[in-house]
Amino acid sequence: MTIKKLDFFLILLTLFLIIFIPFFLSNGGIGVDFLTYIKIADKLPTFDENLFPIGFPMFLRFIKILTGEYYYSSILLKVICYLFIICFSYRYKFYFRETIILMCLKSTIWIFVYQSSEYVGLPFLYLFLYYSHQLFIDKINFKKYFITCTILGFVLCTIRYANVFIFISSLVFIFFIKNDTKKIKLTLFSTIASIGFLFFIYLLFNYLTLGSFASENQRVNNELDTFWFDTYVDFVGLINLANPFFYLKTFDYLSKTKIIISFVLIFIDLIFWYLSIYILKKNKNLFVKYLIVVALINALFTFFSAMIQGIEPLGIRLLFNSSYLFWFALLIIIRENNIVSDKLLYIICFVTLLYNTCFIVKIPTNFISYKNAVEHIVKSKKSIPIYYYDDEKKIITTEYKVPFINKSFSYIHENKQPNYIYKAILRMVNPTIEFLDHKPSENTQKTIYSSEINNFIENKKAH
Repeated sequence: MTIKKLDFFLILLTLFLIIFIPFFLSNGGIGVDFLTYIKIADKLPTFDENLFPIGFPMFLRFIKILTGEYYYSSILLKVICYLFIICFSYRYKFYFRETIILMCLKSTIWIFVYQSSEYVGLPFLYLFLYYSHQLFIDKINFKKYFITCTILGFVLCTIRYANVFIFISSLVFIFFIKNDTKKIKLTLFSTIASIGFLFFIYLLFNYLTLGSFASENQRVNNELDTFWFDTYVDFVGLINLANPFFYLKTFDYLSKTKIIISFVLIFIDLIFWYLSIYILKKNKNLFVKYLIVVALINALFTFFSAMIQGIEPLGIRLLFNSSYLFWFALLIIIRENNIVSDKLLYIICFVTLLYNTCFIVKIPTNFISYKNAVEHIVKSKKSIPIYYYDDEKKIITTEYKVPFINKSFSYIHENKQPNYIYKAILRMVNPTIEFLDHKPSENTQKTIYSSEINNFIENKKAH
């Protein structure tokens, strides 16, 4: 098979996995954050919270015009984002093969499989990188770069607050540029300053209308008893940045096994860091230097932010920007210096896609069956329900068989529990629905019970 055919095959394979993996996850790839995004999107053009910025909800609301509901809007949005990046890279000959490989490495496939804001920001980040590359090789004038990248940077900040770290890191990069590139320094500084000004106006609007710049800044990690362990877990996540293949969770609970696994993971990751440093020594490309500096500084900002806020362990999603930039730089150097062949790189891609698909899916579940069941019960009501109550409190235990040793272990996944799944789907059907802790005394037609959905699923299985 020729390289061009491999290009096409890898693009189709990645796109196929992006579209269909979520349907084999019990929760459809839906997280708590996505439900909040839906609530914000449904209230537009008005909004009453600023926990998350307005960018992702706006895109969801727009695409919903085509699909009629939020879940398929997210799937369609992923396809648009992926194809835009691939087509843009091909059209403008901007590291096309490197881009194909990037889009199927560990961190990218994870953020595209799950319903999150990161994949929406990626096309804007990619465009920002393209125009920065043109700046470094003197193929774009000040005015065009300033206007275009100011808009791109501002949009990125309105998709995720944390994207501002990219531009703070870009300011740091200015100090790494030689004095004979004053034009680049001035252009970068002016652009980043304008992005910062627009972002400040956005935050000021939040403050004047909702009383805080961003609700995220109200999150502080006050649990001193777990602070150092949480920091250790975040350190493991940071070290894993150089690993293109796999990511192992070590933070589900404290145990000797988990600690041993994390040490093994750190050792493997250090090998990847050694190889990465070896490859980076061959760099003479200013754009690559920019990618590396921004990737590492952004990772450090994210690490210290995670220490302060303690929102969630530092993993693939939070470190996505750094991982993407880091591996973009490495792939450029690898291909410019012919360190390994393209065919070997593609073999690596297939391996990482296979591993991460198996790791993410584990035991396949038909999400659509859950979705159809919930929607059926909603339609059976005389009016759209406004309450949900879990009256059966079913617990689903997942059994894993360990190969070769004929042993198994069980694990209770939070996101595989019917209550979690039903809530996620109901919030997509009706973003204003309330989740009750106690059995309601009101008209049952206003309430959906977990038992109704469970009975419908069981009856359908029986027939």
